[in-house]
Amino acid sequence: MKMLTDVAAYERIIVAGPCWWGTFPMFVFTQLEALDLSGKDVYVLMTHEAPGLGQVMRDLQQSCPTASVLDSLAAHGADAEPEQGRL
Repeated sequence: MKMLTDVAAYERIIVAGPCWWGTFPMFVFTQLEALDLSGKDVYVLMTHEAPGLGQVMRDLQQSCPTASVLDSLAAHGADAEPEQGRL
């Protein structure tokens, strides 16, 4: 997998992924810590089956201390329906 190296052209960053044991998988944090997120607005979209956002907001604030971690959305996977014709 190739990592992003620059997000300078963006003001807002959306971090999306699954909940693994109450937070994002570690590879998400590895990617975020490799980027300069100074002054960026970071938004969260997380899929989950039970804990909602768990500890992800706290973990993101620790991994992105120079960014503003803002609004979040927790999507319960069992309630999601696949797009017609796709699995």
